[in-house]
Amino acid sequence: MASLIASLAGATTHHEIGLFALALAVAAVSAITTVIGALATCVQCWLLYAGFIVGRSGSLVLDEASVETAGLFTIIALAATGLASGGTTVFARLSR
Repeated sequence: MASLIASLAGATTHHEIGLFALALAVAAVSAITTVIGALATCVQCWLLYAGFIVGRSGSLVLDEASVETAGLFTIIALAATGLASGGTTVFARLSR
């Protein structure tokens, strides 16, 4: 859904729109799921970005920017998962 909305907002010509929308989707899902779920979301969003926003026709684009985007999505996924689980742990300890 994020890639569709980003494409309608002009992400095929301005890739940063798609990057932001999909990074937001990765962070949101990663904050409420497990590490495996976060990484699966990261891979899916990267494939959508590289295949439909940069590649436009569903053909996967593997260039330097695409690899950097994969790394960025991975960092976002792991950070959001870690922050969410850390917040849950702190909240549980404070509520005792």
